[in-house]
Amino acid sequence: MTKDTLTKNITRYVRKFGIKSVNLGNSFYYKDGKINYTVLSYDDDEQHIKHIENTYGIDVRPFYFLFCLMHEVGHHMTVDELTEDDMIFELIMRNGIFPLVEEDTNSAYFNLPAEDLANKWALEYILNHADECWKFQRKCFAIMSHQFKKKSFMKKAMKGE
Repeated sequence: MTKDTLTKNITRYVRKFGIKSVNLGNSFYYKDGKINYTVLSYDDDEQHIKHIENTYGIDVRPFYFLFCLMHEVGHHMTVDELTEDDMIFELIMRNGIFPLVEEDTNSAYFNLPAEDLANKWALEYILNHADECWKFQRKCFAIMSHQFKKKSFMKKAMKGE
């Protein structure tokens, strides 16, 4: 199993939402009709998890990997729900305000209209399709576990251990 196996599985899964491909990238993000991802964890994750818990009253830790993916699918699924005012506000914040502010902007970012819509969509989807989502997340974790074990074995073999 390779990274391509994980990419293929995620690509297959998100096709039902009209997303045609998935590429390796930095975390999950939606760009140019594609979901890009890496399986690494970032410092922002803890703040994001706390925001979800505080705002929506749901503990996302058990399914955070899937939540992040479905959040990006949620951007694709809810883009038509954004008003013109929402989009103007988003552009001002993302391109004008956030780059000028040096302190932490996560709390403001998490409350942007598009982010809120994507969060709500992801949570609703996961809660309404729990069995499907758990199976898919377990499948992804099995692939990642295999990759990790293979990588660890290769490192040891190369060191002669």
